[in-house]
Amino acid sequence: MAIQLAEKYSKKIVDKFYTDSVILGKTSTDYDWDGVKSVKVWTINTYDPVDYARPGQGTNALSPASLSRYGQTQEVEDTIQTMTLTQDKAVSLSVDKGNNTQQMLIKNAGVVMARELREKFVPMFDKYVLAQCNTNSGTQTVHASLTKTNIVEAIGEHVTALMNAETDPRDAYCFIGASNFGKLVLAPEFLGLEKLGEKALDKGVVGRVRGLAIVPIPDSYLPTGVNFITFKKQSVLAPTQIKDAKVHQDPPGLSGALLEIRWLYDAFVLTSKNKGVIADRTTA
Repeated sequence: MAIQLAEKYSKKIVDKFYTDSVILGKTSTDYDWDGVKSVKVWTINTYDPVDYARPGQGTNALSPASLSRYGQTQEVEDTIQTMTLTQDKAVSLSVDKGNNTQQMLIKNAGVVMARELREKFVPMFDKYVLAQCNTNSGTQTVHASLTKTNIVEAIGEHVTALMNAETDPRDAYCFIGASNFGKLVLAPEFLGLEKLGEKALDKGVVGRVRGLAIVPIPDSYLPTGVNFITFKKQSVLAPTQIKDAKVHQDPPGLSGALLEIRWLYDAFVLTSKNKGVIADRTTA
């Protein structure tokens, strides 16, 4: 006679490791995508000043084309950037009532929904935004290899680039991969910075280098060949037009729960402010 040994399954589900969004709250919300697929942004051109032409002075000689002492009159032109949402991602999941009942009700619809969002949709969104920043960055720096002795200097180059672009680096974020962040925390310059908890920091920010907020992220979030990416909040748009997460209980044709998630989103770098987006790459 065979003896069947009892097996015990825990009701507690083991979650995978995950990280909250590193992007949400750090991009511009200046434009409204409600009810539209595309948004067009106008940028007004500016023009270099010339010498005022006093009689008998200056290099701005009067001509029949322009009798103004202020110089040749130029019609103010503009440029247009069209931004169109392209990312439309969805998933449909079911939790059969019979299966769930015979599995000690471990597949609670809300728990399943939360896991899908944080383990799939949030990383998908963050990676896409950073990829767009890399592709459309207005400036790049190059460091084939970063170490604890040169990484602070490398990040400082981004601060310098922002300042040379005549913008304040204090409202910019540096998204750095975990491996390089490990080198940064060993750098003597970083060790001398304020300790965590001494003052309020933005979500995900662990400290600052020359005023630039440091946000460590998983290496996999950055495109291949990128050490870190810096951007100013005003330079990047990450609109989410649809962000649905629905649970239908006992819909037609299913005894149980039907879960549906859909995100319609995209990410853009404003052409007129692309100097506020900098990518540090291993090769030029």
